[in-house]
Amino acid sequence: MLRTRLGRRLHRRWVRDRDVAIADGVGRGLMFNAARGNSDYAFGTNEMPVQQELKRLLGPGTVFFDIGANKGFFTIIGAHLVGTSGRILAFEPVPENVSCIRHNAALNRFDQIEVMATAISDVIGMAELQLAEHAGGAALSTAAAPPDMTGLMTVPVITIDSLVARRATPVPNVVKIDVEGAEINVMRGMRQTLQQSRPAVIYEIDDDDRAIFEEKQLACGAYITSMGYEVRRLDDSYPENDWYVAHFSATPK
Repeated sequence: MLRTRLGRRLHRRWVRDRDVAIADGVGRGLMFNAARGNSDYAFGTNEMPVQQELKRLLGPGTVFFDIGANKGFFTIIGAHLVGTSGRILAFEPVPENVSCIRHNAALNRFDQIEVMATAISDVIGMAELQLAEHAGGAALSTAAAPPDMTGLMTVPVITIDSLVARRATPVPNVVKIDVEGAEINVMRGMRQTLQQSRPAVIYEIDDDDRAIFEEKQLACGAYITSMGYEVRRLDDSYPENDWYVAHFSATPK
């Protein structure tokens, strides 16, 4: 057992900052560099239920919005699923992550990926982004500060409705939201898109406080249900995690 644990630890260190082939999951065989992020990306084991839901919802020619794209793991899986006739919009405000997404897109020669270096919310302008030691932990100041906060930076922020209305982006078929506590703001900023275009939505809720976690879950569920959606909770991606995390898939009735 000790050797196994040591081997896994060494393997996790080895894949950091390296271009490797994803070992498992929907993206198996695709090239990926997790930089200093989650090594589960390279193994292909990250959030398997979300991977499977994307596989169910995306197909050739579809349009996928990855909001809070982090290092681009779901971005490149999405590009693989939609093919050359589809489109991927990856929204990510952290500069280091933006560079990583572009690198991973180039590794796989995915020209269908467009990276937008902006945060998404229910307002347009500039906002404070709370940076975190964890690569995917940055959060807008409208959400609670991350426990491993390292500083602040000012980033552009925009709404999905404004992008779609002025045809700056195509209309999405599937939207994934992972924005560390600002999920309800993203949903409010895509109200018209939800009502008129009816994309499927996968979203993550997380918090270290169970009461706050449930409050977020109820708020997002109530809002998207009011838009005429049915919400289903996906299987647990982190069954042994002390941090409360859940993923939901919302589809129009």
